[in-house]
Amino acid sequence: MKKITLLFAAILFSFAGYAQVFPLDFDDAADAFSPFGGSGSSIIDDGGDMVLQIDGGTDNWDGASINFATYVDLSDDSNNTITFDIKPPAGAGTRDHWFKFEAGTGGPAVAEVAFSTTGDTWQTITLDFGAGLGEYATLAIFTDSGTSGGNSATGAYLFDDIAGGLLGTTPSPDPEPSGPAPVPTSADGNTYSIYNDTNSYTNALNVLYSFGTSTQIDLDATAAVNNAFKMNLNADGFGQGEGGPDDVSGFGFVTFNYWFSNSAGTAGFTFIMIDNDGAVQEFGYQIGDTGNGDAADVVPEAWTQVSIPMSYFTNLGFDSTNLFQWKVDRYNQSGDNGGFLYLDNILLTVQDPLSTNEFETVSFKAFPNPTNGDWNISGTSVINTVAVYDVLGKQVLALEPNSNDFVINASSLRTGVYFAKIEGVNGSKTFKLIKE
Repeated sequence: MKKITLLFAAILFSFAGYAQVFPLDFDDAADAFSPFGGSGSSIIDDGGDMVLQIDGGTDNWDGASINFATYVDLSDDSNNTITFDIKPPAGAGTRDHWFKFEAGTGGPAVAEVAFSTTGDTWQTITLDFGAGLGEYATLAIFTDSGTSGGNSATGAYLFDDIAGGLLGTTPSPDPEPSGPAPVPTSADGNTYSIYNDTNSYTNALNVLYSFGTSTQIDLDATAAVNNAFKMNLNADGFGQGEGGPDDVSGFGFVTFNYWFSNSAGTAGFTFIMIDNDGAVQEFGYQIGDTGNGDAADVVPEAWTQVSIPMSYFTNLGFDSTNLFQWKVDRYNQSGDNGGFLYLDNILLTVQDPLSTNEFETVSFKAFPNPTNGDWNISGTSVINTVAVYDVLGKQVLALEPNSNDFVINASSLRTGVYFAKIEGVNGSKTFKLIKE
């Protein structure tokens, strides 16, 4: 059984919980929200009534969010008014806020309405979301809306009895890996850890805040713990920052493991390093389709290790003496694209970890590639199993060659790009095949 860890301290991570359905009265622990933007969130007892408390931070756009087990349907204009009760902090005066539904289907990707509060007593807010909307998987409440050129008001806001809309679709279970990413083998003295929970690396990013939306899920079915970030890129990206910046110029490679399942638009994502040398700047490494000029081809639904020379980022202008933040975003940073991304073992290393992976040194080749017939596979190590996937992650072929040399019959496949995951006595590897 998989284990899900939810932390509600904004100083550590930003996670998204899973609610039951509207209305939310916060009598159920599953109604908990997850903070972002430096805020905090918890369910508390307010004079015998359980309510949601969001502790507003100093960010212009901070708040808390929740993912629904059943979507909220706002498509009926006569049934998409949302009501809730809110109690602002003591002495709050007038403050601006934002109520936003995200990850929409059957309509706009987001539906959002601004609202204001005056005073510090309980008050009922009514929001009309208008026509032409769809169903929504996520709700985000921004205690600070940032609409007036900066809104960094702080304090504890209480919420109760969030209701409205109709019950929508109950989504299918999210795709997920069958197991955890491999445990890194990079030595402690040669590693700077951005995210890893298995190796206790000494040198690590001092995470002070998170932004965007992510869950942390333990994919190890045993009593051991091996967590990974889980991101629904249909809703949002995710990133973290620290107080530094840190000097990481002594490390030669940026590495991580990912597992990706596409669900909207073009398959892929962008990994971004961010510096602060007086100006905050972003430098991305896009994984998608090298035929479209991306840095690497995305591998569907298989744990894949990426190793990027630090020079890739510094050649773009990244200042490796001033690491400030990292983040992951949708392919082309466009809301038209999305998918489920699991990310683990984000490390900076002195040496290329793939160069010490025994299976990576195995010599093999696929020919002809591209092909309009078969692919001949020849290698120096015994291959036990082969699984071929299309670009949507659907398995289209499976073989058990148990040989160094074998043939993949492509006659049943349509023209396009495929990925073959091979499992051998020395490990696994995935490579790209093209059918003409």
